[in-house]
Amino acid sequence: MNLEYQTDGYCSDRQSISAKDCFDSLTPNQKDLVEKSTTLLQFTKGETIIKQGFVASHILYIEKGLAKLDVTNDSKLSTLKLLSNDSFVGIMCSFACKSLDFSAVALEATTIRMINMDLFLSLIKENGEFALKLMRHMSSLTNEIMHRTSRIASKNVEGSLAMILNEFKEIYKSTSFTLPVTRVGLASLAGCSKESTIHTLAKFHKDGIIQMKDKQITIIKPESLELIIKNG
Repeated sequence: MNLEYQTDGYCSDRQSISAKDCFDSLTPNQKDLVEKSTTLLQFTKGETIIKQGFVASHILYIEKGLAKLDVTNDSKLSTLKLLSNDSFVGIMCSFACKSLDFSAVALEATTIRMINMDLFLSLIKENGEFALKLMRHMSSLTNEIMHRTSRIASKNVEGSLAMILNEFKEIYKSTSFTLPVTRVGLASLAGCSKESTIHTLAKFHKDGIIQMKDKQITIIKPESLELIIKNG
């Protein structure tokens, strides 16, 4: 078996497959079936979308909005990932067992498409391209979460907070945005205390790296933020 040939094109620098890319590989009839057979639900800011331990009866897909994916181990809550438009909610864990091993909370008004698990599994069986893209998408997410978790754990307060601010910059595609969380929520995302978060934000503001007014954040020196992420 020529392993070099078999793995060609799947190197680490290959562009990742998004959840939308997966659905784009469905046939017109399959897309129509998904549209007609699924339910759209609206969640307000702060509302729980799914709770850890619930039965895995549906695949959840964010049509529009922002949410955080959490997992609780030994009574300690950890945020694995921020989820924005066109994202599956916990797709990596949805096939692992009958109950979901994660929770998700809306950080702003969020629209969720609920896809019946049996329908989703039938699409995987019937459409090889969809199945392959889904597999690559899940692998990419797993890799991303592993590296994010490792980086957050190894950073000091400045480094982890800089990472979270940079994530919001990428989600909103702007250096100026309104934080969708409180200072306590931001501290939870960064894995540090509220006091450390407030102190570090004030330091970033004083050093001219960001401008801050209430929840409005403007990143003035993105290159400095990147340097803090690298060295923090």
